[in-house]
Amino acid sequence: MIQNGTRQGTVLPPYLVSRYIRDMLGAVANSQIRCKIANQFINILAYADDLVLIALSWRAIQGLLSVLYSNANEINLSCNVNKIVCMFKPKNRNRINASW
Repeated sequence: MIQNGTRQGTVLPPYLVSRYIRDMLGAVANSQIRCKIANQFINILAYADDLVLIALSWRAIQGLLSVLYSNANEINLSCNVNKIVCMFKPKNRNRINASW
């Protein structure tokens, strides 16, 4: 387990994280779950260790989370589920499974 990281505020951490998770981001971006915004199909935005999943429904978000989860497992990456924010109000939030 890595105990130390890079200094915050430098240009190196965003670069290293993007190189490390590039395949995972590609798997999500290439999934068939996406939204069309300004003639572009979008489903994920990423900068360094911050990710935003974009979908039209909670089922679509669940699908994106499933793709993200399976790819994160391959590279031994974990997510702080306490920082997950849902920007829409699903009728039953308990049905969104982000417990990884």
